[in-house]
Amino acid sequence: GDDWISASQSMRAYMRGAEIAGVMAAHCRRMGYSARAHSNAHSEVIHNPAILMAGLGEVSRIGDTILNPFIGPRSKSVVFTTDLPMEVDRPIDFGLQSFCEACRKCARECPCNAIPFGQKVMFNGYEIWKADVEKCTKYRVTNMKGSACGRCMKTCPWNREDTVEADRLMWLSIERPELASAIAADDDAVGNGMRNPVKRWWFDLEMIDGVAVHPVAGVNERDLDLERIRLGDRQKLAMFPPDLQPVGGTTLDTVVPVDREAGIAAYAAAEPAAQARIRLVRKQSI
Repeated sequence: GDDWISASQSMRAYMRGAEIAGVMAAHCRRMGYSARAHSNAHSEVIHNPAILMAGLGEVSRIGDTILNPFIGPRSKSVVFTTDLPMEVDRPIDFGLQSFCEACRKCARECPCNAIPFGQKVMFNGYEIWKADVEKCTKYRVTNMKGSACGRCMKTCPWNREDTVEADRLMWLSIERPELASAIAADDDAVGNGMRNPVKRWWFDLEMIDGVAVHPVAGVNERDLDLERIRLGDRQKLAMFPPDLQPVGGTTLDTVVPVDREAGIAAYAAAEPAAQARIRLVRKQSI
């Protein structure tokens, strides 16, 4: 969130995950099976589909984030591939799709308005609340007055520390999906997502001419703003499907300009997920 610890813990989790995957892969190889670790830095697989198929969570409104029912959106995946015979898990459904449809709190609190307020769309063959990755990345990289971001995770109702109350509310969201809006309102009422000065363990710093100074008013100092829900009325997002991505083989030291206007047009032309489901049902019934 805004307490400066989020980024450090994120990198710590990536490092620990790479270690765990490496140890597990090495153990499988010692048993005579082929195995390879896929870390955040060196991966040959896309983690999200693997997480979904393993039953570790569902797609959430927070862009490409897979949300776990017990720890919410604050998680990192650890992946290794092997030919060791194992039992196959299945995807899970704990009511998150209907909850995210009604909640929209992460979209409301996103400082750069990168999370969609609207419905899921089809992107690269699957349905998702597709976040504007250019907006998000630019804000996180160029924000010199704040601690990156993490507001979407910090304000998510599934990211609760009062475990007894959180368990009760989440049981309701699963068993009574029609109460999702009320649960989200309760989350606001108890102040989930507000800054906690007791847990703020670091200093605000801003770089000016290469010198670190304490900012007078850092942009990362924000609390809940219920009025931001109105931003959904004029939200303009971009998406970048494969045809707008750099060609295969492009190296990291190659600068590839982003065609934002084409991205905006692609988002506007994206098929709504609900419409795609109807189309598929009709196709199967023919």
